[in-house]
Amino acid sequence: MKQLPELPEMQIVDTSSMQSHEDVDEGRAQRLVQALQTQGFLKNPPAVLRIEREPERYVVLDGANRTMAVRKMGFPHMLVQIANEGVEVKSWNHILSRGNLPPLLEKMRRISGVELSKSDEFRASAALARRESLAYMVLPDGETWQLGMDGGDISERLSRLTEFVRLYEGHFRRERTTTSNLNGLSNVYADMNCLIVYPQFSVSDVIEVASSGQLFPSGLTRFLISPRALHINFPLAMLADRSPVEEKRRALEEWIRQRVEQRRVRYYAESTFMFDE
Repeated sequence: MKQLPELPEMQIVDTSSMQSHEDVDEGRAQRLVQALQTQGFLKNPPAVLRIEREPERYVVLDGANRTMAVRKMGFPHMLVQIANEGVEVKSWNHILSRGNLPPLLEKMRRISGVELSKSDEFRASAALARRESLAYMVLPDGETWQLGMDGGDISERLSRLTEFVRLYEGHFRRERTTTSNLNGLSNVYADMNCLIVYPQFSVSDVIEVASSGQLFPSGLTRFLISPRALHINFPLAMLADRSPVEEKRRALEEWIRQRVEQRRVRYYAESTFMFDE
């Protein structure tokens, strides 16, 4: 149901109907529980995509930790934005710093079914595009290593990627970036150990993985959803009670109508950087 023209489609759904596509950071989810309890409202609704063959089930594209936090609080329902046409999925690349790289390289050699080999950025990028590798790593001096894996379905390749990501989680500081180029990164990350570049996935890959119960590593996928509903500040009390979901949906529709009437909804067409998050 789309309440008003040109607005993102927002809806209240059963929390049990929401399927994450990526690992959840339990520590962050617990911190979110505390923040939500203090604030008393949901700032940004998770973005979800309907599963075509199961229209009352949804894959969480963005907001897995928020969804887990609400479940931990025992809420029966969650406010979500339902993404429709035009959803794109990209990959985050990872900048690792404040760690010890040689032990990581040694562990990478022991990943089953994967061959670690020296390369260069041009060949490693081409191999990644041809799905002949899982990822590649570039050091500040340009030294390049690639994780070769030719073949395998999405499930097999994702299992190996998950194993790789877990090798450095907790042992390095990890930053996400959209760039696959070292230029300028050392000026921002003076203690950078390496840049890890990941392959691109499709929306159908994400749906297939989530539907099977498998998960992507956290911080690997990023979704471009336009328009996106942010800073909703929806009262948690409306999600927490045990009223029927249809009653809550009617309340949501009226709540949105009032916000529009009071001119509290703004649309920004341009790309935006926010410095207060």
